[in-house]
Amino acid sequence: MKSIISATILAITVMIQPVHAAETVDVDVGNGMTVKLATDRPLKIAFFSEGTNNSAMTASIEAAKEAAAKHGWSIDVFDGGFDAVKQSNQIANALNRDYDAFIVKPLEGNTMCEPSSVLAPQRNILVVNAVLPICGRSGKEGEEQWSPGTLTYVGGTQTPDAFLEVLHKVRELAPGPQKVGILTGNDLNPITLNFEAALERFLTEAPDWSVVAKARTDWSTPVAFEKAQPIVSAHPEITLYLSHYSNMTRGIVQALDAAGKLGTVKVFDAGGTAWAKQAVEAGTIDFTTALYLRSNAAASVEAIAAAQRGERVPHVIQNEGKPITKGNLVQFIDKSNVAGYQPEAD
Repeated sequence: MKSIISATILAITVMIQPVHAAETVDVDVGNGMTVKLATDRPLKIAFFSEGTNNSAMTASIEAAKEAAAKHGWSIDVFDGGFDAVKQSNQIANALNRDYDAFIVKPLEGNTMCEPSSVLAPQRNILVVNAVLPICGRSGKEGEEQWSPGTLTYVGGTQTPDAFLEVLHKVRELAPGPQKVGILTGNDLNPITLNFEAALERFLTEAPDWSVVAKARTDWSTPVAFEKAQPIVSAHPEITLYLSHYSNMTRGIVQALDAAGKLGTVKVFDAGGTAWAKQAVEAGTIDFTTALYLRSNAAASVEAIAAAQRGERVPHVIQNEGKPITKGNLVQFIDKSNVAGYQPEAD
């Protein structure tokens, strides 16, 4: 009988032992919303990439994985495949899984607005919005790039104002009337829309510019080459070519080379890949611009880490997390400084 009583007392004692609540930190994400982020265990992160078919994206993914591993966190990568519907479905599914945080690089900012800035914090998921702003903010500048409901926005080098700086630099180096050929990214992509907005503003300042050919691409070199070839063939009057990412510019250069026209027209680039650095050194293109998407991904992960430590994270982290130099949005890479430039993508 005594053993039965002792066993009963032991069972009751076990049952009434206090359950230690998980340790968390309250993270204010705006709009009166708070996310309780775990501080007593490794975090589980979902990384939503626009795609994986160019060097900037693969560099970004690698950097995110490296930064997460440094903290002992796990990270799952979702390839949007340049399909906004596919990416929307991916994040909808991820909302129902046990993620602590999302890093969201949206293909279309409005589609990803509600799941990232409303549903995620409601499910106690912390969100960092990287590269492409959400919620109609892709054309905004500075603090307005942050969407309440998210921890922070990391980016700022591919805004309309930044692309306008690029176009002004092109005009400085190629003054006077120009017949222009342009390759851009895909439709609805916020970076493409930002470039288009900058180009529209610029053309009101430069009535002697005439855009005689423009083509959309999927940002890859093979498709850019495919789109550039007929432009080069059909428009011998073009004096200047421009794209807003180096993989596309590389396709233009290949098309010009195949047509025996390389060196007869000016070529400008915004993208700063390792290829672009070599092209500047060789004189194939006149300049490129620094683009730090490895730094962007690492800064996105580190923003979550700072929040986990209870630190205040700024709403906007400019210049992809790199120090801002000379107060400009864009760092131009030309013959004068190319030797010191360290690309973050191939």
